[in-house]
Amino acid sequence: MRKQLYLFATLLVILSGCSKENELKKSVMIYDPEFIDLPVYSEWGYNTFGAYYDREVFISDDITVPAKVVVSDGAMSFVLNGHKGAYYYYDESNRMNLTLRLPGFTPDSYSDMIILNDTVFDLTNPDCQVVVESAGNPINTFSIISGAFQFKRAQNLLVDKQQVEVILSGYFELKALINGQPVTISDGRFDVGIGPDNFYIY
Repeated sequence: MRKQLYLFATLLVILSGCSKENELKKSVMIYDPEFIDLPVYSEWGYNTFGAYYDREVFISDDITVPAKVVVSDGAMSFVLNGHKGAYYYYDESNRMNLTLRLPGFTPDSYSDMIILNDTVFDLTNPDCQVVVESAGNPINTFSIISGAFQFKRAQNLLVDKQQVEVILSGYFELKALINGQPVTISDGRFDVGIGPDNFYIY
């Protein structure tokens, strides 16, 4: 009987640990009281982001993974995946991605992302590249007029004293010519977890 109770207790501990890690992958949408269509800025790993794309919202959702880091060809890409339009309405044709590509920065693992803490990138710098995709198609005629991408905070997240991800939180904004038309992406904020499941190196 004692052996069965011990096995049951062990199984319960293992399952509760698994559920904690699964909870980390979910998005928690808490709206900003001032910018009511956007998530509030946070540093808790809520797995959300949002910005205004002119007057539309560009925002994360519960369908796509909100952020990925891809390291390949001597560069790191920080990708925000979401859609244009209200949070509760998803349409494949409104899918949108914003990618910040940093040539020369090649972290070996997600834990190396901690180095981005308190870092600001001037998007007009030729060493920074920004790519916007709409409905899965890259926007080819895209040039930055001004902008910045700030990783305000990068912090390790531990579960049971084991690192499970790095939380990246910050702000972004830019003005660009897209297909010959001036566009502003403003009031951007992100709070996302990067771990083994959304860090890619090849």
